[in-house]
Amino acid sequence: MAVGAKSEDREARGDDVGARLLQLERQLAAEVHKSDTLARVTEAIASSNDVDACVQTALDGAREISGAAYGAFFYNQTEPDGKSYALFRLSGAPPAAFADFPPVRKTPLFAPTFENTGVVRSDDITLDPRYGHNAPRAGMPQGHLPVRSYLAIPVATRQGEVLGGLLFGHPEPGRFTVRDETLLTGLGAQVAATIESIKLNADALAELDHRRKAEERLKFALDSGRMGSWDLEVASKTYEASDLCKANYGRRPDEAFTFSDFVATIHPDDRPRILAAIDRAIRDSADYDVEYRVIHPSGELRWLHARGRAAQTADDGGVRRLAGVSLDITERKRADERQKLLVNELNHRVKNSLATVQSIAAQTLRSTASPEFFREAFETRLIALSQTHDLLTRESWEGASLREVFDVELHAMAGEDRVSFDYVSDVRLTPKAAVALGMGIHELATNAVKYGALSTPLGRVKVVWRLEQNVLRLTWTESGGPEVHPPARRGFGARLLERGLAAELSGGVELTYDTPGLVCHMALPLRALEP
Repeated sequence: MAVGAKSEDREARGDDVGARLLQLERQLAAEVHKSDTLARVTEAIASSNDVDACVQTALDGAREISGAAYGAFFYNQTEPDGKSYALFRLSGAPPAAFADFPPVRKTPLFAPTFENTGVVRSDDITLDPRYGHNAPRAGMPQGHLPVRSYLAIPVATRQGEVLGGLLFGHPEPGRFTVRDETLLTGLGAQVAATIESIKLNADALAELDHRRKAEERLKFALDSGRMGSWDLEVASKTYEASDLCKANYGRRPDEAFTFSDFVATIHPDDRPRILAAIDRAIRDSADYDVEYRVIHPSGELRWLHARGRAAQTADDGGVRRLAGVSLDITERKRADERQKLLVNELNHRVKNSLATVQSIAAQTLRSTASPEFFREAFETRLIALSQTHDLLTRESWEGASLREVFDVELHAMAGEDRVSFDYVSDVRLTPKAAVALGMGIHELATNAVKYGALSTPLGRVKVVWRLEQNVLRLTWTESGGPEVHPPARRGFGARLLERGLAAELSGGVELTYDTPGLVCHMALPLRALEP
């Protein structure tokens, strides 16, 4: 009997040991599963580059590790009421489960999480002394997910900034262990580090994007303004130039362009002044603002305007880098020169016009018998002068053609349809020659309308010109008008043609008073006529 009892006792102890071993194996398997899950989830969180995905992975993994029925991440973003926090992600429950409930507030129960003062773990949160004493609510609202076991982990950076809180719950009490708290606290730290890293990367990318867009805007502005950018490292004289800047100096984008090349391109007469300006900008941290000529490798001379200033200072306070822009101002310089020439030419022309008017007035006064006749003759001659000026103005005072001068004067006399022309090529006239010939043609046309061929219905005028050995030979021949007799005295028109026009254009003018009609011969050198 004693032997049997001992045998039964050994069997009982063996069963007990077996049960314990089985329990330990299960615990070990559970611990291994938790460790494997933690490693897998931690790796997934660390490799995440999206906050949403990071938080969702953490919630799902934490539920798998701890056995929580549901989990939530509340972002530490204060709502407009200043007291509640925004729900960011859920696990184990649909978003609708929280849709009808007020947001989480920083009550005594939630304060430790959002102030990062510690982890809150409770086997039964409904028995916690902080629970159910937050007016106007007494505990969880009706319809809330059932929570007895509760675990809340602060998610904070190493600097103590609270990003949010991981909150887990289960409807049964006593489901979260100290080991769960330790593992999920480590997981929360990993979530904080990853979110911080994602934000830093996002900020860095945003900064890079901002700089890229700023550089694109700057490049667009520089290109639109035809401005090239340059940068000079003072100590080493390392010179960097943009493609457009190189083009300003006659270089291709793929061509090397050093500081020595830059100096060599400057016109020798401007070089000392420009080098002195660069030295002054470096020495005094002054603005660099100069205009100078450059000679391209092709030999072309261009004007540039360069501006710059100290872009970086050295430790000793001196200038380390000089940076700025260059602009090709050749066309502006040419326009300035043209403007100066035009002003000088305008002054000359005004003086000439006044002298012409004075001469017309004096000659008309001597050739008219009464003030009434003087006024009429003087006005018509001024109008003829103004018509030629109008023609030159339309041509920007660069000249006019001989045919255009004839057309303007004859149109004013309404006689262009009774004048025929015979010429091989037109002649381009300088402004001076156009004015002189315009006055001469006006006198011929006026005389023809008053006394000559154009004073009768059948009268005609033929104008012929040829170019012979750099001389314009022009003949005005009237026919079909009254008989012509030589005048008793030379009037203003005759004197203007034979003396004034001939002297003005260094040529000869001859009037022949043939009975069938007046003939005017002109021999004018092209050098006095053409631009």
